[in-house]
Amino acid sequence: MRSATRPRAGALRVAARAAVVLALVGLAAVVSVVVPNDPWHDFFDLRVYRGAVASWLEGRPLYDYTYGRSPYGFTYPPFAALLVAPMALLPAAAVATGHTLLNVAVLTGLTWWLVTPLARRHGWPLPFAWLAAVPVLFVLEPVRETIGYGQVNLLLAALVLADVAALRRGSRWAGVGTGLAAAVKLTPGLFVVYLLLTGRRRAAGVATATAAAATLLAFAVAPATSWRFWTQTLWQTERVGRLDKTSNQSLLGGLARLTDPADPPRLVWLLAAVVVLVAVVARAVRAGRAGDDLAGVALTGLAACLVSPISWSHHFVWLVPALVVLVDVAAGTPAAPGRWQARARVAAGTLAAVTAVALASSAIWFAEADPGHHHDLGVAGLLVEDLWLLLTLVVVVALPVRAGRAATRRTAPSPPAGSSPR
Repeated sequence: MRSATRPRAGALRVAARAAVVLALVGLAAVVSVVVPNDPWHDFFDLRVYRGAVASWLEGRPLYDYTYGRSPYGFTYPPFAALLVAPMALLPAAAVATGHTLLNVAVLTGLTWWLVTPLARRHGWPLPFAWLAAVPVLFVLEPVRETIGYGQVNLLLAALVLADVAALRRGSRWAGVGTGLAAAVKLTPGLFVVYLLLTGRRRAAGVATATAAAATLLAFAVAPATSWRFWTQTLWQTERVGRLDKTSNQSLLGGLARLTDPADPPRLVWLLAAVVVLVAVVARAVRAGRAGDDLAGVALTGLAACLVSPISWSHHFVWLVPALVVLVDVAAGTPAAPGRWQARARVAAGTLAAVTAVALASSAIWFAEADPGHHHDLGVAGLLVEDLWLLLTLVVVVALPVRAGRAATRRTAPSPPAGSSPR
């Protein structure tokens, strides 16, 4: 009798888990349709990249290109343009399809790498935990906007996290991913500082050498374009977009909406950015030295988002590893000694839930406003429009650092790596 009921019970468990995964996939699909900000942007940014490099290959200046009637053009270093130059040789549909498949593969691989240690630590069944997590992470706006715009935030995050895995293995190549990410987009350069301050001098050196080599390669291939970028284009922040746009959730974006319609006071922003940068990087370094590199790189990535003049909503992919840390602590992994020891599980679970709901619901877009109208809905409207900025500030202050053994347990494979602009 028992032998007959065991297979039946096992089949029921599998069926129940499959039903949960399918329900989560369905929920993610529904949310993606009903959110106030449609996540499917016809690969706008990818079209900008493809159009810019096509124009460049035809002999026109890379940084003179603008897409259609929009003011948007290529804003990244020439090395990024070299990486995406093959796009110009392919049909737009093929480029969009390839980009989507690559991002889905990276998301799936990153989810496995992030979730597997938690599943093994807490006794969650695999691959169920991994399969259930994929649609949950996909529905978060930074993830689905990255795919919908044709962005590469997931690919750059994978490069940095590949270095975390390499550091755990003691690989001499740790730092290559961070260096490539910094050569494609400047803000990942802050991870080099993190490596240096956490005592990974070799990895920091490898990252610096990799970024320098990639930049010099671009100079060798396109000296005039490289010179123009580093001496002119880099400093033309108006090329990126309006500071007060709802999607700009940086400190300067929040300040621009607060002072609307006047220009934000740059000295106030600079002072605030310096204070936030120093404080958050200090927390990241303490996390890294305590053995929790996942919390360390999440804090570093969020610091870069906060202090950058413009950080669009899809740049906040670093909230994903932060959410993983919060879920891990909520599930019972002990936090390192400190303020999070008391009621850590409840606090971590609450912060994870609030952040995930805010990101999945695209809540900031309920208060979207044009220049001169950011105060039309009063204080409540400003708070909603700045919600991701405010939540990120809470996360960088409250993110727990996990005890060393649990944080550094080597139970997962290396994450996939990719490279592309932005």
